[in-house]
Amino acid sequence: MTRGLTAMSEQQIAPADVPSDRSPALDRLDALVGEWDTAAIFDAGFFGPGSPEIVGRGHTTFSWMEGRHFLVQTYTNEHPDAPDGMCVIGLSDRPEVFVQHLYDSRGAARDYLMTLEGGELRIWRDDPAFAQRYRATISADGKTIEGAWEASENGGPWRHDFTLVYTRVA
Repeated sequence: MTRGLTAMSEQQIAPADVPSDRSPALDRLDALVGEWDTAAIFDAGFFGPGSPEIVGRGHTTFSWMEGRHFLVQTYTNEHPDAPDGMCVIGLSDRPEVFVQHLYDSRGAARDYLMTLEGGELRIWRDDPAFAQRYRATISADGKTIEGAWEASENGGPWRHDFTLVYTRVA
């Protein structure tokens, strides 16, 4: 058995799912790298009839995983009803589209698709039970990202979910 392990460790193993080179398409994600303060703005009535507008503050960090093949996003929120979480973002099977795997403190695990072109950030998932989409604009100076989430339950009409604004702090 030891002889087999030694022979195997001397060989170069290159699994098919490991890219030979880093795709330059990943460089588009550099626009997100850094630390951001966030403001999630929930319209009056979002948390029930008569509830006021709520601005939930938070913090997000985007950083490259070693090798720069995946961008890791971690986020925290001050509002007790807003989850904390993390996302791992990488290329999908199409170079113009990224895939974002989200995991949050509620136990949600969701997959989204994402594009980042010409200062426009789009994130979406087409799950028939709960579809979501986010469209945002990155300012020319790269210091703010302003956009809004929409949601659709069970194939129903799209509705405004909440506004989400990022402000770069580092």
